[in-house]
Amino acid sequence: MRPLSWPHKLSSWFRLLLRRRELDSALDDELKFHLDSKTEENISKGMTQEEAQRSARIELGGAEQVKERVRSVRTGAWLETLLQDIRFGLRMLWKSPVFTSIAILTLALGVGANTAVFNLLRAVVFPSLSVPLPDEIFVLRGMQTPNDRAFLYSQPAFQRLRESTAAQVDGPRVAAHSALGEGELAAYSGAPVHPVSLQLVSTDFFSVLGVSASAGRVLDRGDDRASSHGWLVVLRHGFWQQHFNADPGILDRSQVLNGTLVSIVGVAARNFDGVIPGDAPDLWLPLEAQHDVRYVGPFDSPGDGSHKDLSKPYNQQSALFWLTLIARVPPGQAASALARWDAAFEPDREIYERFDSPEQKATAGKADFSILPAASNEGALSETYGKPLLVLMGMVGLLLLIACLNLANLQGTRMLRRSHEFAMRSALGASRLRLLQQIVAEIIPLGACGGLLSLGLAHLLGSALVRVSSDRPTHLNLRFGLDVYVFCSVSLLIALILFQILPARKFLFAETLPAVGLTSARGSIGARGSDGGDAMLGAQIALCVLLLSLAAMFVRTLKNLNGLNAGLDWRNILTVRFDFYNSNFGDAALATLYPQMLDSLRSLPGVRFAVQDMCPPPNCLWNTPVHAAGISGETESHQDDVGPGYFRAMGIPLLRGREFNNEDRPTTAEVAIVNRALARRLFGPNQDPVGHRVGFGKAPKDAAYLVVGEIADVLVDDLRRAPPPMIYLPVAQHFPTRGSLEVRTVNRASNTIASVRAALRAVDRQLPISTITPLDEAYAHTFQTQYLLARLTSAFGILAVVLAAIGGYGVQSFRVVRRTSEFGVRMALGASRGDVFAMVLGQALRVSAIGSSAGGVLAVVFSHSLQNLLFEVGDHGIGSWLLSSLILGGVSLLAAFVPARRAMQVDSAVALRHE
Repeated sequence: MRPLSWPHKLSSWFRLLLRRRELDSALDDELKFHLDSKTEENISKGMTQEEAQRSARIELGGAEQVKERVRSVRTGAWLETLLQDIRFGLRMLWKSPVFTSIAILTLALGVGANTAVFNLLRAVVFPSLSVPLPDEIFVLRGMQTPNDRAFLYSQPAFQRLRESTAAQVDGPRVAAHSALGEGELAAYSGAPVHPVSLQLVSTDFFSVLGVSASAGRVLDRGDDRASSHGWLVVLRHGFWQQHFNADPGILDRSQVLNGTLVSIVGVAARNFDGVIPGDAPDLWLPLEAQHDVRYVGPFDSPGDGSHKDLSKPYNQQSALFWLTLIARVPPGQAASALARWDAAFEPDREIYERFDSPEQKATAGKADFSILPAASNEGALSETYGKPLLVLMGMVGLLLLIACLNLANLQGTRMLRRSHEFAMRSALGASRLRLLQQIVAEIIPLGACGGLLSLGLAHLLGSALVRVSSDRPTHLNLRFGLDVYVFCSVSLLIALILFQILPARKFLFAETLPAVGLTSARGSIGARGSDGGDAMLGAQIALCVLLLSLAAMFVRTLKNLNGLNAGLDWRNILTVRFDFYNSNFGDAALATLYPQMLDSLRSLPGVRFAVQDMCPPPNCLWNTPVHAAGISGETESHQDDVGPGYFRAMGIPLLRGREFNNEDRPTTAEVAIVNRALARRLFGPNQDPVGHRVGFGKAPKDAAYLVVGEIADVLVDDLRRAPPPMIYLPVAQHFPTRGSLEVRTVNRASNTIASVRAALRAVDRQLPISTITPLDEAYAHTFQTQYLLARLTSAFGILAVVLAAIGGYGVQSFRVVRRTSEFGVRMALGASRGDVFAMVLGQALRVSAIGSSAGGVLAVVFSHSLQNLLFEVGDHGIGSWLLSSLILGGVSLLAAFVPARRAMQVDSAVALRHE
């Protein structure tokens, strides 16, 4: 007999589902026909009507049994049985609304949190570009810049590389882009400005990436010169929607960017946010617009003798390295393209090598070009957040496992209560497979509800995690692709198996199935066989201790960082930053403006000091080589130019000499102040640097500045690293018309922001104030990762403790009910109520002690692998483990207290009478 084809099978299944009553009616008619025919045959043999009917029924074998046999061989009978089991499972879940609600919410929270963190981890560690054929987009890496060792290149070098492959049709192509810069956009000159982020790109940037416009057009090779309406600009789609309300009439309309006329020519594709994961510019301009729009961004140069000039356009300076190179390389063409690019780069290679130190020349080698995937090698997002997200992934995984063990304990109690039902099913002929099918059918509604809710929560939690993980807008591609759905499905399946199948293992894998009559609601006397509750509860406590210990370590890290002595008093200080570079204020105007601003701030009530600061902390990364007169060698140092009274205002101790004062003017001798770290490196330990001369070049430039003071070391960048060498110069002698302002207040700095802003606006309403930030908040942002980990792991730890309390209470309560007969016998034989109370509490404490010990071992192991995320947690997490163990021990006692009191109140006579 030839088997049915799939179309026939599908039609049979649908007919079975949609015409079930009709098929059953036909089956009844057919059985009635056979029964009537057999009855007539028996009557013809001489039987009476009653005897004939009875004989026909016996021969037929029973109508209902025949119906079941016929249904069992129908195509799709298994589907019908499954639907029946699902309906039965729904009724069972409907009878336990509390358990059903807890199970669905637990699955949704656990799986949703795991999916959200996984999606965020995928977007950060394995980002993708929203461009056609993203696997063909690469970043070019070759020689590193002499000072910063960065992979940046000049615009002339880029142009030579581009020309070397320009003749190839459908071949490799190269483009360039700058880092993101800041700007101010206005509808017209004198109109209110709006801060924007901008990126300069080569005119073939969009064509190399294959990105089209959603409105208007993108840049092309002919846009390297300003038009009569200004430089052409392409907007990011999201910025177009937010700032211009998606108005198509904005196209070809002029705007003012940093005082320069620009014209909006198009809007990029909806899903294109650039090529740097996490950073999305609001608009793109041609590289050639750099000078006119006053772009300032990261750059490097060989130093003295390289003829760089930051006041001139960057596009013709071969010794100014500021561009990142990206390329589209079709499959199989990488080798030939790299050879062409290496040959085209030869004129620039000489510039790099000429200014390399002997050590750099020895280690650099030839440094030919190589290509790396652009999505995972642009920006520092993965380096910054990769490991913290892996830690969070592990944390939410532990939380899901704890929740599943908690649900498994609760489900175990339901399974034991249903043991009589399973015994009846077994006695009526149900096999292990049939019981397993029933249990699986009960999983399906829970999985469906929990899965749908988890996807919704994953969307919400993913966006929330992005917002709390950074204080600036972060653009990530949090798409829900096939990989995310697969992860969510697998996580849900594992969770369902853990909490549904694990408690049922006793009935599914035992040598014999339960026998009818051996179970009761209260259990049987002396039947204390292990139900697995202690093992699962102990595992749950171990994981809770691990999670709570890690949370305690991250909280200790945050506390240690907040209490760290940075070398200055960051309380009650406001940092006011300006963007004069992108404004129309000239040096002459600023020369009078800065004294007016300082005088206005100093006259405010509640303001103690107001000083000028060229490079305010933290993350002041203005590096320069410092030489000491008469001493060979150089020392890399941070540099900052500050005003009179700066060290007193910032609370930085002066160790020797004097501070800068109003006598340090452009017409007086140039002076400098060094910190202890720089003095130690230049002159040796315990040497007085005051009176020595230093400079920023070799002799005779090494004696340009007289050291007039020495200050204590200050942590100006990473609080977890040693203080860097620092040299300070008087701002009046170098940059009198540049820099930020530091304002020391009497009371909380954040309460003074409004009055400081108003005082500055009173000086000039057009002041381009970028930010006004309390210094303590600025330092707190440097360890924002630790804030994130401390907050989230603490929340996870608290939730784990709550789950442990619920699980412990549920297990102990059900066990007390099951052991009621045993307690009655014990008390009848002389045990006191206190003995029964101590027995229940003792068992809870034993499980807690074993679980806490196992969790402590895991906590110590994990603390070693997280050392670079911890700070001054020197006891390997033992202190955190002891605290967590005490908390979980107390929770276990509280969870067992009410069941223990219930056990000691058992009346032995009543308990035995119920049996």
